[in-house]
Amino acid sequence: MKNLIYILGITTLFFSCENQERSVGFTNWSDDGTQYKFHLGTEASVDIVKSFDKMIVGKNYDELRSIFSDTAVLTFQNGYDSSLQDFINMNLGRDSTLLATNATLKWDLQRAFSVDLDPKSGGEHVCASYLAKYQDKEQTNSFNADLWFYIIDGKIITVNQYNQDIIDE
Repeated sequence: MKNLIYILGITTLFFSCENQERSVGFTNWSDDGTQYKFHLGTEASVDIVKSFDKMIVGKNYDELRSIFSDTAVLTFQNGYDSSLQDFINMNLGRDSTLLATNATLKWDLQRAFSVDLDPKSGGEHVCASYLAKYQDKEQTNSFNADLWFYIIDGKIITVNQYNQDIIDE
């Protein structure tokens, strides 16, 4: 009988420790003013961002519609917002200009991670960090870029971009 009580006690302790959610930090991103902690997100949301990167690198811009919501908003480093169609048009124009001037702009995805504010309600924030490099006949410029994606049910809802120039000395 003592052994049974001992085994039940250890089993209960084990399962109670296993079910605790790990969270860290804080954020005030909520609409209702509630302060939330960050939880680990999922690989599925990181995979959406990897798909975004693959489509951009391959210049498969129309495929982006499959991973963006119809009302998605993209905010650039200068603070201006655009729709997905505006983003596609900007990329097509930039590609044409780069080709005409024999210049290149490469974005190299360095890392991505996903965090979730409330695992019970859905929606994850994915940060993707890029090293970007522009080159033409006269100059080379590099910068770091962080893109924060908000993803719900496999669709990108928002993208916010932040850049930092790399100064060559």
